[in-house]
Amino acid sequence: MKGIWKKFIALALAVAIVGTMAPTTFAQTKLMHPHWMAEVADDIPLSAISIPGTHDSCSRFITPKYFLRCQNRGIYQQLEMGYRYLDIRVAIDEKDGKQRLKLIHAFGNCRKGRTWTSGKLYLEDVLEELYQFLEEEPTETVIFCVKPENSEDDVDTVVRLLQNLLDERPEMWYTDNAIPELGEVRGQAVLANRFFSTSYGLNFNWTDQGDKTVVDVPYNVSMINNRERLWVQDRYKYNIECKWDAFRDDMENCQASEDTFSLNFMSTSGSGTFSHPKHYARVLNDEFKEYELSSDTCYGILIFDFADEEIAAKVIATNE
Repeated sequence: MKGIWKKFIALALAVAIVGTMAPTTFAQTKLMHPHWMAEVADDIPLSAISIPGTHDSCSRFITPKYFLRCQNRGIYQQLEMGYRYLDIRVAIDEKDGKQRLKLIHAFGNCRKGRTWTSGKLYLEDVLEELYQFLEEEPTETVIFCVKPENSEDDVDTVVRLLQNLLDERPEMWYTDNAIPELGEVRGQAVLANRFFSTSYGLNFNWTDQGDKTVVDVPYNVSMINNRERLWVQDRYKYNIECKWDAFRDDMENCQASEDTFSLNFMSTSGSGTFSHPKHYARVLNDEFKEYELSSDTCYGILIFDFADEEIAAKVIATNE
């Protein structure tokens, strides 16, 4: 008799536990797991998917961080959270006659750790994390947008150094200047370039939007190739209120489609003399978290400073 009662009690407890477990939603699943693209159909162009992205993606460790730090997670962590657009700012670093590409933001070097003695972060360090992630999650792709951040660098040299690195693992890269379907690039990184001098990768070049003047139409349109477009809102010197208005305007009028990539930046350095990205991001990200997005709606690539799991999940959930 005691054995029967023990089995009955165990069964009752199991039923009670299962009954209290709420069903897992699409957004909650993506909050916990880094392979959300597995649920997106192969034949959908990347430009027709809502994709969370990070601005100045490698600036977790940088000095002076008050002015230049834009993220508090590393590249691998960002990818795990679900971010699939990386904003990569490089500059030529020359030592002992050898040239390498280091990661920078404005005048600051990105580093491997918190301290002054931490070494510089180089592009090969970032690629190692990128490749590790893609090999672990072969259903995913990552848009890897590279910009020469130092205006004094020779762009052709930057491109040569980049290509030399990518040629070491050519199977990991899509470098055509045409919008691919997701099925074409699973397990690969999609190179996008802001070089203004080459067609190596997707042509993601747009007119600088650093004017503080508030305009009625905050986004610009340019051509990726002779039939596909790039739609960009990157008003990076707006104050918080104007930046939110520009970001929301872009979401409400987003033109993302099978032949149009939309890049909508939430990031800003502010309209004052000194920037403090963390303060701006705290306010703007909270605004976004309160804003109601529609499911089954493509918002293009939404790009954030101090990106977190909740933001990524919210963007990803619009792909239902």
